[in-house]
Amino acid sequence: MSAGLTTIGSILVAYLLGSIPFGLGVARIFGKIDIRTVGSGNIGATNVGRVLGFRYFVLVFLLDFLKGFLPTLYLPIFARHETGLRLADLPVLVAVAAILGHNFPVYLKFRGGKGVATSLGSVFALDAVASGASAFGFAMFLLLTRYVSMSSILGGLVWLAVHFARIENPWARDQIAMSIAAIGLMGLLVVRHRKNLVRIGQGTEPKINLRKPRPPRNQPEGKVWMPILIALTVITLGASGFALNASRKFSAVSGPYQVVEVARVATGHQRAERLEFLDHGKRLAATCPRYGRVMLYTVTAGDGLELLKDLALEGKPVALGSTADRLFVLVRPNNDARHIEEGWLETFDLAGQSLGPKLRVGLYPDDLAVSPDGRHLLVLTSGRGEGGPHRASPCLTIYETKSAKIVGKISFDHPGDDPSRLALAHDGTRAAVSLQGSNAVAWIDLADLGQPRLIARSAWPEGSTPDAIRFDQAGGVLAVDEGDQGLWYQAEPLAKPTIRPIEGGIGDVIEIPGQPLTWAVTLPFDSGIGLLPAGSSTADDLAILPLKGRANLASTRPLGLAYSTDRGLIAVANRSGGSVHLVALRTGPKTP
Repeated sequence: MSAGLTTIGSILVAYLLGSIPFGLGVARIFGKIDIRTVGSGNIGATNVGRVLGFRYFVLVFLLDFLKGFLPTLYLPIFARHETGLRLADLPVLVAVAAILGHNFPVYLKFRGGKGVATSLGSVFALDAVASGASAFGFAMFLLLTRYVSMSSILGGLVWLAVHFARIENPWARDQIAMSIAAIGLMGLLVVRHRKNLVRIGQGTEPKINLRKPRPPRNQPEGKVWMPILIALTVITLGASGFALNASRKFSAVSGPYQVVEVARVATGHQRAERLEFLDHGKRLAATCPRYGRVMLYTVTAGDGLELLKDLALEGKPVALGSTADRLFVLVRPNNDARHIEEGWLETFDLAGQSLGPKLRVGLYPDDLAVSPDGRHLLVLTSGRGEGGPHRASPCLTIYETKSAKIVGKISFDHPGDDPSRLALAHDGTRAAVSLQGSNAVAWIDLADLGQPRLIARSAWPEGSTPDAIRFDQAGGVLAVDEGDQGLWYQAEPLAKPTIRPIEGGIGDVIEIPGQPLTWAVTLPFDSGIGLLPAGSSTADDLAILPLKGRANLASTRPLGLAYSTDRGLIAVANRSGGSVHLVALRTGPKTP
């Protein structure tokens, strides 16, 4: 099925499910009345509760909640399974369709409810944290005011505030649909309650009685237990489904490899970006640049993660490197200080203890690499690539590890040169630097560290900007396109780059050595990582392992990668939630 038909079908199904008038059905079954003819005439949970009692409010609220939550959560998963494509905005479109179905149901000539419960269910599938805050706010406001309408609007404002507070850039490509929908739904919520607001101002809006619910009208004798039984059944099924979903373990198969998530930890900070395995995979370091932290973990024998030390820095960590007994952190000054103060290197032992003073490395440090023998550090700085023309040239500087003495340097003086990332060949004889602005990759000969030499500048194809960059075992360069074209590969300095298109773009890439060679990539807009055979020229061979947030409900934005050959573990940094994930790489025949 095509992506277009799947999208239209999912939206239509969500609308039809949202249109189911549970309030009307519950009132007819248990009260023998048409809820549209009594009370406010609304088919929602509030009017049903006023007429039949609080237990019926709970029942209708749960049913209306589920008809928003279930389509929003599962229809995009079904669409992905049918098309093999990530339909980025489909969850938002499905949520809006379900809410519009409740507000304007086709079965009732488009005259429906206010959409509070269905809206909460839909947005809970999109942002559980903001929805939890909204539900708590609604309950608090209801206890204080006893006006359901006012509490609903105030709860909606809580959701809006918490959601936008947690999003770095709500108008970015992957967030704009959600942002527009959130504001639009808030406006619809206010419009649908406008008469209630007028009545509140006039003092004629009825309040809900939380202590003594109004006796049911026309309630048949002996049937009071039925709504309680249904409500308990719905709650039990919902809780069971939630528990099963939260305990699910995802896996993916690519050729002889199976990848399975084995550990997930929250760093306690908002972001995680760069990663580095230490001591043959027994330690893992992760950065949080927003709060200037480096988290050092012990990787347990059972492939778990235990926090060893949370290091507070005086600036923003931008890169990590390591030797057998040391961890190096490249740091930029915070805020405006970065324009006038040089960045620095900090050194720690494997227990997180500082090993001496800062080593100043120049303005705007970008990336760091350690030579295979551990004797030299390579530091990439942008200089005037990010500042004024009076700044020093962007350059790659080589230091001795123990003495911190500069042994070599090479500058990048072409117009627009702004270094981004640095890669070092496995034998340490070559380096590659991605140059944004001039859209090129610089190949550097390191045979003589005292005189590093530019081998070639490879101009990248028009419209593509190289960012994260790695060498493969054969000496070629893998480069991530900063846009969404995918993964570029250049076998040698003067070879023509070839592309492996990957829909939605990628954040980082690593090579998994073995037979066959495989590349692992992060999928920041697809909430997962992908495995791609190195010889593949098409994205059809991409095997995707989903990486989810808390309770397997929240999405993630995987960015940084690290691989431990000793442990067969891939570490993944989640930029949007600050979590770190461990993925085990297994070989042999497996069942997907």
